[in-house]
Amino acid sequence: MKKFFKLVITAVLSISLLLSCGILSSCGKSQKTIRVCASDVPHAEVLNECVKELLAKDGWILKVEVLDWTMQNDAVASGDYDANYFQHVPYLSTYTGSTKLFATCKVHYEPLGIYYGKATVGTSVTDGKTFAICDDTSNAIRAFNLLTAKGVIDKTAEGDNYPVNADGETLNIGETSKSWTSRDGQVTVTLVAENLLVSSLGDYDFACLPCNTAYTGNVDSSKRAEVEDDSSLVVGNANVIAVRENDYNTNDVYKAKIDALTNAMLSKEVSDFFAEKYLGSMTCDNTTQIDLRK
Repeated sequence: MKKFFKLVITAVLSISLLLSCGILSSCGKSQKTIRVCASDVPHAEVLNECVKELLAKDGWILKVEVLDWTMQNDAVASGDYDANYFQHVPYLSTYTGSTKLFATCKVHYEPLGIYYGKATVGTSVTDGKTFAICDDTSNAIRAFNLLTAKGVIDKTAEGDNYPVNADGETLNIGETSKSWTSRDGQVTVTLVAENLLVSSLGDYDFACLPCNTAYTGNVDSSKRAEVEDDSSLVVGNANVIAVRENDYNTNDVYKAKIDALTNAMLSKEVSDFFAEKYLGSMTCDNTTQIDLRK
């Protein structure tokens, strides 16, 4: 009988050991896994084709999922993902969820361009009468600023009709309005959903397309009439890694993941990948790779 009990106890201990090893192994793997949601191009490509290998050298497992950009901040805030990669700081600052997000670093810049629509290639943008721009607030403000910089809109002449408020962060066209018309009636700017911008090119003289929208929509660079070239815009609108602020400050495991990811995004390997993969259409160098951690 004693021998029987001894065998039972030994068996129980063995099973417990196996289970604990499995659980510990699983926990260890979880602590070394970084889950990131991202837009497809270039974000997920950079993560999968470059950053994943960099992190693996230090034992990290990077899992990337392409997610609609409108869902990504909520997805990180809820804890489904550790970080996201799709937006710039002006857009992140509009996030109103209960969980505060912050950017750990800026990575690359996708210039906003003015592309020919109905207008004949070679026509000056100042001769354009109708323009389409992206309908989310941050990109709309960015487009209006570009149209002003290129002489399509005269800020002084517009006065209180100018489409961007003095704070530079809100639109002056009404909450529900989908268009703006210059004081003299010569220029009309229509806000269009980002996924419809490329297909709407033929309906307007020109359209302001984010670099990624033009790239994924196969709009050739020969159709680009003007592009953002202000250095302050490059820095201000560089795409970032966004994470949960409170978890980063209080959770050592989470912080280690985010620091590893951030360090990889700031590496020369990433800037070299951008240069080779996207042939100079996007900017990623020491002017855009900026560490924002305190």
